[in-house]
Amino acid sequence: MTDKQSLGYGYAKDSWCVYFSGRKIEGALAMTFEVLLDNYAKDPWSVYYNGEKIEGASTKTFKTLSHGYGKDAWSVYFRGRKIQDASTNAFEILSDGYAKDAWHVFYLGQKVKEASTFSFKQLHF
Repeated sequence: MTDKQSLGYGYAKDSWCVYFSGRKIEGALAMTFEVLLDNYAKDPWSVYYNGEKIEGASTKTFKTLSHGYGKDAWSVYFRGRKIQDASTNAFEILSDGYAKDAWHVFYLGQKVKEASTFSFKQLHF
């Protein structure tokens, strides 16, 4: 039996395996597994959110943003799910779950219909 090392955000590893909330993450490489922020993690071959592999995410360019958002060179993600129509180059986090790119405003990873990126402002009371 090997001792598990806690990595934070529910992730742990031993000498050979990586776990999320006590469940083994199949295919994850313990030796180079890296926990990022907001429940994201990666190894040289895959990016994970809550222990689930994010299909198509680039490990070389992936970075966390904040509030559950992350991005790589080609896509933007919210809580591990790809955001349709989000531009990775112009994507920026606002606050309270809001984000925007050059064409769209998003709330919790969903497009806000008819919101203008040019005039959108959050009201803080």
